[in-house]
Amino acid sequence: GYYLPIDFTDVIFEDNERLTGGMLGSSFRLLDELVLVAPYLGIKLQNGTLTDEDADRLNQESESQGQFWIEKIVWLSLFEAARLSIEHKTAICFN
Repeated sequence: GYYLPIDFTDVIFEDNERLTGGMLGSSFRLLDELVLVAPYLGIKLQNGTLTDEDADRLNQESESQGQFWIEKIVWLSLFEAARLSIEHKTAICFN
């Protein structure tokens, strides 16, 4: 599926072969959801932005395999992908 840097609400599901991966979502909505989930993982954002220090902390926690380390590294990967998708007007492709 894909996330596109277009602001729309609902994920589009296509179960035939017209959309590879079957899903199309908004990078903007993905970023909103990641901001919403961040506090539950102990991730601190400043006005929806992740500081370099906090990104470094998340990476260190993943290396030491601290609490929820897998969830945090997945969160960080998706957060950066969504941020860069919006900033550079590029698609996120996944399968």
